[in-house]
Amino acid sequence: MKRLLLSLAALVVFPASALAVSASPAAAGGQSFSVSTSLSDTNGVRADPTIYNIEGSTYFKLRDLGRLLDFGVTYDSAAKAVRIESDKAYVPVSGESGAIKNTATSSAAAVSSKQTIYVDGKRVSPTVYNIKGNNYMGLRELAALVDFGVAYNYDTRVITAYAAYPYAEESNWTAAMNDLAVNLGALPASSYQATASRYAPIVTGENDADWRVLISTLRAVKDAPPFAAGSALSRANLYWANQLTAAITNTSFVSPSLYKDALPDLADPDLFDNPDNSALRKDFAALSAAYLGASPKQAASAGVSGSIAKDARERLSLSTSYATGKRGTAEDLANTKKHFGNDMTALSSLTDDNARVQKIAALIKDNFRSGGSAPWTTAWRTGDGMDSFSFAAAADYMFYEAGIPAFIARSYSSAWNVVYVNGKWSVFEASVGASLRSLEDKLLQDTHPASTLLLTQAMRPGSSYNGLKTYTIDHYFTYTPITDTAKATAAQMRAYLLSVNPNAPQSVLDMIPHYLTEGAAEGIRGDIAFAQSCLETGNFTFTGSAVTLAQNNFCGLGVVTNGVEGAVFETPQLGIRAQIQHLKAYANRAALKNECIDPRFTLVTRGCAETVQHLGIQENPKGYGWASGADYGTKILNILDHILTYPGA
Repeated sequence: MKRLLLSLAALVVFPASALAVSASPAAAGGQSFSVSTSLSDTNGVRADPTIYNIEGSTYFKLRDLGRLLDFGVTYDSAAKAVRIESDKAYVPVSGESGAIKNTATSSAAAVSSKQTIYVDGKRVSPTVYNIKGNNYMGLRELAALVDFGVAYNYDTRVITAYAAYPYAEESNWTAAMNDLAVNLGALPASSYQATASRYAPIVTGENDADWRVLISTLRAVKDAPPFAAGSALSRANLYWANQLTAAITNTSFVSPSLYKDALPDLADPDLFDNPDNSALRKDFAALSAAYLGASPKQAASAGVSGSIAKDARERLSLSTSYATGKRGTAEDLANTKKHFGNDMTALSSLTDDNARVQKIAALIKDNFRSGGSAPWTTAWRTGDGMDSFSFAAAADYMFYEAGIPAFIARSYSSAWNVVYVNGKWSVFEASVGASLRSLEDKLLQDTHPASTLLLTQAMRPGSSYNGLKTYTIDHYFTYTPITDTAKATAAQMRAYLLSVNPNAPQSVLDMIPHYLTEGAAEGIRGDIAFAQSCLETGNFTFTGSAVTLAQNNFCGLGVVTNGVEGAVFETPQLGIRAQIQHLKAYANRAALKNECIDPRFTLVTRGCAETVQHLGIQENPKGYGWASGADYGTKILNILDHILTYPGA
């Protein structure tokens, strides 16, 4: 979306040395403007202020906006400055016209202005242009300063300013927004306010955000992800912003069919992260127990509580696979089972995963790719022949009968099988033979990933796709002990750090081996400690971190509340030693090998978090832990997964 801009009123004009640029009437481009002054008004009232376009952006007069949105605009002659006061009412100046009128009837010259501006007593330096003796300022710049909402409708080309709603930055569609839409679609309007309150901090990233901030954010979103269709994204955002507004303010809203039609056009909602982690973890537990447990066939009846997990996973039985073909009879189905009876027995007796995969590939090739004329083959055919889903359904049946954890993954263009063989999840495609590929390879090749929660969220270790976080089942349910030998090398840790922070100080690169030596001394995984340091310090940029490089405290040790400086250590090695000792306090009850320099060692309930996952208080069954943020341990392990992808030498 083009950046929307507003103007400043004619107050005092200072000469500018910048060259003039052309300003054209916005109306010529079909843009119009509306103002909403109440919480319940979704569309606003049409207004006709002076609007210019300059190099693709739109500009208005400041006094027009002050008058329409009711905030103070005065000129301080002594300071030669414009003063904007967000909490004061607009007061017309002497001789001001009784009606706001658009005077932008033809193109004009726009020159950069040096006007001094104060907002609520604070001097600001926004971009200002002078057009025909009047000063003009950017809408979003002004909205951010005065705090009012701004939205743009791509279909109607209407710019709307919302006086009763706060400002929200333009931002991309996020996983949480998509998940919010999924939940709202399944809930009664009476639940909207509670749902909006729950999702507001997740969607906006602001801990104290309420439903007003959420609605402003939905209205401000501009860009669709690569897999969303056309302008369906902005339409869906406006739809839910308006639905929330109507439900929460007890008003009515009739959605244009254009908005309603946009909802099913969006990418499959099951692709996205689900911020409701407590319910999601329960679903993961049920699914992982079925897929990774002693009896994989239990997956057919794995119980999940969330609609996302229910819709996302595919666990076909022969009967449901057969039904998808829409051809054949119950007798054909019985013949299918009979035909493959011996083969399934043979599959079950094989103990080598590769041999079983090869056997299944051969069965599909011999029995299906040739089409065949036996009555039972019609159960696996669609239309005039086999399609990718038919192959995937046949393979799924065979994996299922062989006791191999597997499920079908689908995109808009193909279908394939995800199988758990040789200790990891891989992609199997009958249409390309028996070769196995990594999940990453498959996802990178298909522009519309399958609507499979486990594939997109649970099985790709520590990676992201289209900017969305993913997790791995192993990190939730196959717990990672902190007491162990490091798996990553110093070279891998250096390579990772330089890839995410090319400006990492040499002193940090030089200290990396200490994580391994100090960890080995205490029997603690030093690579886990390093990954934790990367998380706590923003990969040693210390951006937003509670500690600094000079403290030699790379894990926030001693930072128990906001504003607390934390511990300070004389050397990097001692800081790492203290971190290792603190991890050991959580991981086990063994005595320290080195003298204790961790100032908080004795404050830890020894052995209360033996695994990385339980370092997070929210995930720790005893309620103990290092940090209170959700999925703290999983975030550490996701970083470690990335580290382990680099060459070890």
